[in-house]
Amino acid sequence: MTKTKNFLNRLTATLWFVPTLFVVCGIFLGVFFIGVDFFFESPFRYLPAFFGVQPSGARDILAVIAGSIITVAGTVFSITIVALTLASTQFSPRILRNFMRDTGNQAVLGALVGIFAYCIVVLRTIREGGVDPSNDFVPSTAVFFGVLLGFAGVGCLIYFIHHVATSIQATSIISQIAVVTTKEIKASFPEHRETAEIDESLKLLLNEKSRSTVRANESGYVQNADITELIRLADQYDLILKMQRRIGQFTIESLPILEVYSDDPNYQLDEKLAEQLRETYEIGNFRTVQGDVAFGLRQIVDVALKALSPSINDTTTAVTCVDYLTSIMVCLAKRPSCPSLHSSKGKPRLILEEQRFEDFFDLAFNQIRQNAGGNVAVILRQLNAINILSVLNVSLPFEDERRERHAIMQLSASSLYELAKTTIRASGDLETVTNYYKRIEGSLSDNKNKI
Repeated sequence: MTKTKNFLNRLTATLWFVPTLFVVCGIFLGVFFIGVDFFFESPFRYLPAFFGVQPSGARDILAVIAGSIITVAGTVFSITIVALTLASTQFSPRILRNFMRDTGNQAVLGALVGIFAYCIVVLRTIREGGVDPSNDFVPSTAVFFGVLLGFAGVGCLIYFIHHVATSIQATSIISQIAVVTTKEIKASFPEHRETAEIDESLKLLLNEKSRSTVRANESGYVQNADITELIRLADQYDLILKMQRRIGQFTIESLPILEVYSDDPNYQLDEKLAEQLRETYEIGNFRTVQGDVAFGLRQIVDVALKALSPSINDTTTAVTCVDYLTSIMVCLAKRPSCPSLHSSKGKPRLILEEQRFEDFFDLAFNQIRQNAGGNVAVILRQLNAINILSVLNVSLPFEDERRERHAIMQLSASSLYELAKTTIRASGDLETVTNYYKRIEGSLSDNKNKI
């Protein structure tokens, strides 16, 4: 991901950017309609009683709209904070940024403060000439649209109440995370690509080269690394770069983030080039789903773990999490793992440690399994997920990766069954799990023969 795209993603995830745009638009809209009234005759000047375009009436209307709207905006901000607090305590603090970047919340907040800014601008231009009515100036068109915007503000409030009531539901939160994560998978993991791995010859080649280190200048999570720019720099200076921290990992100031290999045994890394390489990284105090699919899985897993905790004990939410995790893993299962080696003009240029399907599988299911002791519904749903992924694995075009994935699925299924045998006390429930596991085991064996 380029730095510009990552910057825009971070900017739109704030609660201030979109409302600020609306305020600016409200100011310019007010100036525009005032200009229309000043340079052209208003089509509403003949209806002063209805539109309140006499100076005192216009001023009162706009003052009421502005006061009411800013009060509603304060209420909306308060409701948003309450929703954020509720989501943090009930589900997971890692999902807060999903509420902050929610388009509906940002649009409503922006519309309300934008209407307020519009009314203030128009209100400032109303002039009452006193004894000489010819000196009066009332922007009738601007006042008319101010009334319309006041009604629009009421509509925004109604929409916002409905939107918040919907968005704080567990299913809505989980599905939203799944949609964003799946979208990132489709952008980062093409369905058809040639895999490139680090072989022994490349390892020997690196051992023969001189090595320099680029160190981080701050601590935090790696939010972005511009792969294209790294390859370009490596190609320009005839180097091989090896990333020491992938996107989503935590790095500490002065620790290595890149290793630089050169054919020149006396090569010394130029500080200017080191700074260019360092600038391809963006480090922040939080993780994002953009470029970091694992964080999307992490958020849903956290919600499931919270639901399985004794204080919550919400099996339905946990099962919902497993369902959406399965849908994400299905999207991943159709794609080969990202290559760990990038080349340019036939030469190796960038080595990175990408997470493979097995890493995502462990992240999606292991912790939930470890906390699902005695929970028949969650165990059965995880076994069903393994069966679905096993069937899809057969069609993966890379044999070695098919075998690796199948092995981890078999191990996970047997671990679930062992968990069931040791934690489920009711014999009827255990028999249900046993019968289902036997069917899954048979399906896994059939799929293994097809690999």
